[in-house]
Parts: sequence; structure tokens; C-alpha cells
Amino acid sequence: MIFTPVLASFLTALCCLFAGRSLRWVRGISLTGAFIGFLCSVNVLFMVIQSGPLRLQFGNWEKPFGIFFHIDLLGAVLLMISSLLGLCGVIASLATLSPKTELRGYHPLYHFLILGVLGAFSTGDLFNLYVWFEVLLVSSFFLLTVLKKKNSFGGAFKYAVLSILSSFIFLIGIALVYSAGGSLDLTQLHALYAGERSLTFQLGLASLALAFLIKAGVFPFYFWLPASYPEGSTAVIAVFSGLLTKVGIYGLLRVLVPFGDLGSAEMQWAIYFMALFSMVLGVLGALSQDNIKGILSFHIISQVGYIALGLSLGTELGIAAAIFYLIHHMVVKTNLFFTAAYIEQRGQGLQVSRLGGLWQSETLLGVLFLFSALSLIGIPPLSGFWAKVFTVQAVLKREDYLGLLLCLGVSLFTLMSMLKIWLGAFFKPSGLPAVSPDFNRRRKWLYVPLVILNLWTVLVGLNANAILEYSKQMVVQVQDRGQK
Repeated sequence: MIFTPVLASFLTALCCLFAGRSLRWVRGISLTGAFIGFLCSVNVLFMVIQSGPLRLQFGNWEKPFGIFFHIDLLGAVLLMISSLLGLCGVIASLATLSPKTELRGYHPLYHFLILGVLGAFSTGDLFNLYVWFEVLLVSSFFLLTVLKKKNSFGGAFKYAVLSILSSFIFLIGIALVYSAGGSLDLTQLHALYAGERSLTFQLGLASLALAFLIKAGVFPFYFWLPASYPEGSTAVIAVFSGLLTKVGIYGLLRVLVPFGDLGSAEMQWAIYFMALFSMVLGVLGALSQDNIKGILSFHIISQVGYIALGLSLGTELGIAAAIFYLIHHMVVKTNLFFTAAYIEQRGQGLQVSRLGGLWQSETLLGVLFLFSALSLIGIPPLSGFWAKVFTVQAVLKREDYLGLLLCLGVSLFTLMSMLKIWLGAFFKPSGLPAVSPDFNRRRKWLYVPLVILNLWTVLVGLNANAILEYSKQMVVQVQDRGQK
């Protein structure tokens, strides 16, 4: 059944909620539920590969009425990756969070967050996409504050304000689109407005695009991200980094791509320049930081810029490159934050200037960090190399030499920022404090997601051309959706 990943997350959240104060039960339910959800999402992916896009209408309502799920290859792949990251996040939480925090409602909130992500990737209409976004907003806000770290409420407040603003704009867009077309079913809307579009509909599309761009953290709406992410729990932020901004990108893909010009030529150019500014300002912000979480948070902005650049080109190769980049970045960025969580657990903090000596004491961690960092930079044969190669190919095909120059320049600055972490935290000699016996017992849990996600970036890199072909199939399915 195509709704089983969403159902698994929902039931896991409820069971964690009703498990009471039994830490063993809460942990067992959380881990088991996340694993079952991952298996369900893998099953859905195989169903889509074998049978094509899946659709489930709840309550037997005819189109365009009622609630329904529509999962094509893009949605199925993102469901699988999100479930994998959700499972890895649970494992990392077992190694990094205190029992007191876990019993403060962390696990139910975490699974409601995953529920919101999976629901967004499954739904087939705009209003329910909005509902799933709100599930994301509420759960992520409380996850940012549940640890009550110093300054965490300030960062969470900034995040909440921008999220509420984007939700309000999202609602305006929904109202305008419904007023113009009389439907919120994405398939119906794309069929109705394949040709000429009214001013009301154009304003609705622009409002939706603006809401998604805010949620994606694209320039000039990115300032909430580096203000809030460094202040939260590192294990929680790791999952945020892989999922939350990508839901905004998914909204752009799902709503705008079926219109060949992303809704209008003006929209296309606006996203193009926002992408370029995001790439440059994100990487410059990363270079200015001393905290590892700060560096990685700014890099989210820069890498989302690459994805938005491919999307803005409007070509099959450009959009396929954006999807490939999305698949790569969700995993690699999460893994880099998991590395930061490991370093933080050693008790030295995350200020690069105060770190050192990790290569001597944590050689395996250094190797795992190196794989993810090299992938982020774009070194072959890892997934990040091919993500940038395909983006550059799409840019060259459009004879966009400004985009080419910035793609290469930003990669160079990304190398510099990763060298800053490598030389400061790993290679620089330093006297390390003794690791607590408690962390020695828990550290093996953190290696599990680090190894799994590093294998992912290697496998994606080794099968890059095949995955690009699948990405092109995703583009065709998304573009043809209005004709079905």
C-alpha cells in the first residue's frame, strides 16, 4: 500500500507518545518504527519502478475532490531517502541525547517531523501539501526548543517567524490558484493551465513559489537558517539539514516544473539570480565561520543554490541535474552534521580554533568525514562530483558562462572551507581531553549512520549515469503529470 510509510511514521509517533516514561520502550519503538518505515518506503519505490506512478483516492471521492496520494518516481525516491535519513537520525539520537531529553517528548516529535516530510512527498494536492508543511513547522519548532540549550529559543523563534510567514504566503497562493482554477489537484491545474493563464493564476503561482523559496532557504530568505541551525541539537539539525529545505525545493519541482517556463519567464530569471546569489553568499558565509555547525549551515544555502540553478534553466538536463543534486545533497549534508555530532560528544565543542588532534585519536572518524567533505566539494568519483558535472553540462548547454564561472568558483571556496575544518579539527596537533566512559559505550551507534551514508555517496557516484537517466524519467513524469 502506498500510504504505509506515512502510516508507519504516524503509528510510531503515537506509540512513542503513549509509551510513558519507559526509556527502553520509547527507544525500542522509535528505532523499530523507523526501520519499518524505511522498509515500507523501499517497497513503495519498487512498486513505482515496476508499475509506474501510484495514486490512492481516500473515501472514493472522484477527481478533483477529496484527499489523495500521488507517488511517482521522484516522490518514491525522496520517500526512501527521507526514511533512511529518519532511521539514521534515530540511531544518532541514541548516541547523543540524554535520557532526560529523550523522555521530554523528543521521539514523538521526531517521528511527527518525519511524518510531515513523508506526507509532503506523497500528497497530490496543494491544500494537503500545506497541511503537511504545517506538521513540519510545529514539530521542527518544538524539536529546536526541546533541549533548552543556551540561545536555542532565539534561533527557534527566528525559524518560526519565517516559517509562519511562508505558510501565510502559501495560503494566499492556494486561495488565488483555487479562485482561478476551481481545484487544488495539481494534475487538474496543470491540465487546465497548460496554455494561457489568467493574472490571478499567475499571482497564485508566484505566491506559491515565494513560499517554497523561503522554506528552501534561498537568497534573500536564508538568514533564518544560519541563525537557528547552529543553536539546536546537532543530531536533530543533521536531519533538518537533509530534509527541511529540500521540501521547499520539492514544492518548486512539483508546482512549477510542469509549466515549461516555471510559470513565466520572469519567474525563471528570478529563480536564476536568487540561485547565483545563494551559491556565492552561502559559501562566503561558511568561510567566515569558526563553528563547524555554522560552516555547514551556510553551506546548505550554497548547495541549495546549485539545485535552484539547475531548476531555473528549465531544460530536461538542468532539472534532472537539480534532482540528482538533491539526491546527493540530502545524504551528504546529513552525514557531515552527524560527524559534527560525534566531535561535539567528545566534549571539546565545535569551534575549529579550539579543536585539534582528531586524526590521531579518531582516525576512522577522519576517514568518514573526508569522504563526505570530498563529496561536498565535488571530487571524483563521489556523488558530489557528478552532481556538479551534470549541473555544469546543463549550464554550458544554455551557454550560461556566468553560471559556469560561479559553479567553479564556489566549488573552490567550498574546498577552502572544508580544509579549514580538516586542518583545524583533525590535522592540527592538540591535547585532547579524555573521552568519558559513557561516550565510549555509545560511540559505536554514531558510526552506523556515518558508514551507511558514506556508502550511499560512493554508490551514487559509481552509478551516476544510471541515476541521471532515472532523474530524467522523473522530469518526464513530473512534466507529463498535467496530461494524465
